[in-house]
Amino acid sequence: MNATLSPYMGAPVDVVTGARGAVVNASFAKHAEQFGRKAHQVAEGVWCHVGACLGNSTMIEGKTGVIVVDTGDCIEQSVMQKEDLMAVCNKPLSALVYTHGHYVFGSRTWLPLEQEGKVPVWAHPDMMRNMSRMIGDLSPFMMRRVAIQFGLHLPVDGPDSMPHMGLGPFFYEMDKYKPTTGFVRPTHTTTDGMATEIDGVKFEFFHTWGDTDDTVLIWLPETRTVINNIAWPAMFNIYTLRGELFRNPIELLRGLDKILELQPEHLIGVHGVPISGREEVAKAITEYRDTIQYIYDQTIRGINAGLSPDELAQTIRLPASLTNGRLTGEHYGELPFHVRQVYAGMVGWFGKDTAKLHPVTGTDEAHRIVALAGGEDAFLMASRAAADKREFAWVAQMATWGMQNAGPRLAEFRQLKADALRGMAQVTTAANTRSWYLTQARELEGHCNTDVTPFKIINPAMVKQMPPITYVNGLRFSLPASLSADGIKVLHLHFSQPDNDYTLVLRNGVVVISNGAPAAGTQVDATIDMSFDAWARLIGREASGRDLQASGDVKASGNKAIVGAVLGTA
Repeated sequence: MNATLSPYMGAPVDVVTGARGAVVNASFAKHAEQFGRKAHQVAEGVWCHVGACLGNSTMIEGKTGVIVVDTGDCIEQSVMQKEDLMAVCNKPLSALVYTHGHYVFGSRTWLPLEQEGKVPVWAHPDMMRNMSRMIGDLSPFMMRRVAIQFGLHLPVDGPDSMPHMGLGPFFYEMDKYKPTTGFVRPTHTTTDGMATEIDGVKFEFFHTWGDTDDTVLIWLPETRTVINNIAWPAMFNIYTLRGELFRNPIELLRGLDKILELQPEHLIGVHGVPISGREEVAKAITEYRDTIQYIYDQTIRGINAGLSPDELAQTIRLPASLTNGRLTGEHYGELPFHVRQVYAGMVGWFGKDTAKLHPVTGTDEAHRIVALAGGEDAFLMASRAAADKREFAWVAQMATWGMQNAGPRLAEFRQLKADALRGMAQVTTAANTRSWYLTQARELEGHCNTDVTPFKIINPAMVKQMPPITYVNGLRFSLPASLSADGIKVLHLHFSQPDNDYTLVLRNGVVVISNGAPAAGTQVDATIDMSFDAWARLIGREASGRDLQASGDVKASGNKAIVGAVLGTA
């Protein structure tokens, strides 16, 4: 496909102004119509709540109470869900079920602390492992990029606002509440193909990949209803710009084929409005799974033909029968992103051009390109000429070189790039693309700072719900390599209530963690002793290490540099 036909390179696009002033692609604006706040009755005794946040919550009426599936991204959202769901069936909670580890942070709304342990909480056996990765090792990275992806640095109103998030109306409504998380850990785990009864309702659980490998597909045979985390109201996000583990399309197909095998009358998704009618569900799922297979098969075909990721991203396009599918629009991510991810997931990042193995640095490249163009003034003039033709993608690239060249016209190149990114954001059909482009544009203009995350998921209550090793493991990434520059060091970290001991060996710039206290005779360079509650307050940023030491909640001795690095007092 000729790049000039792209909306990012000047192709005509129907752009409209939304109700809150957002300047957007018309098809993207229309996609928002399904996300109104409502508890949809799907079948007898089954309701799906849409519109309080990115992820839906489903409620099933049991004999004595209600079973709730997924609870939003924070307590404030789950309060809205609960309010609307209780209006249609006001019974006490009899069980919680998690489809995967993403929409679980409002569960404390349904299950207060004093009720914990009295109500079963069902989940995939790998969910806690995945959560430990998301909110442990990669927490700073993930939270920073989640904020960008979901437009949390963008204004609520005006041209740069977000009409919706592609899969739901919003991630957080930062203008209405400060999100607080309340997670309740699972008490029961599912097995693949497991059949059970929860409060008089028959459930069957299947382990099927979605955007995580801890996803549970739920089958309610009595109402012939499927609850799933694979079929979304937009093309499945094989790759998300925030960064995630490889979502293998082959695994995704198995779950969608299971849905077709079950022949449901009703389809409930973690995102989007429910679909009812056996034929309607089958058609939507068939289009959806064929889209995923098409992306995978055509990418593999191109790899075998010797094409590079760039060549494949520029040439693979869906056939019309899939482009116009009920759930296959590019309203969340975009097809080229997914093609590149399949390529990388299957064979790695290298295409075929060996010039990319050791490219010149970005700054060196910029100096050389600007010089070839005849100098900075000539290069700026050419960039502005491209901007007049709405060749946004080319202008953004040229402006990047202009910025890296770092000449006297730097400020003009910064604004030129911001304008080009904003232009691409206004013509895209995809929420992720819009959020990233607009956020970077506004950051270039000095309107936001993405190094500062405007929300936090980690709080003391969250820390207490996770295995103690979750945040101890985080010390591998936070302790500076210089601590072991002059030789091996040993730290003994002890928690009380509950009792847990960890030995941290600092050597060669790495931190090796093992369970248990140091072996007898080991030279211990530092010791830190605290209750697990104090650790939770420290990690959840409710109290500083200095304050905890002053109050006696933390006792530390030995190497001051190590102690200071762990407690944040260095």
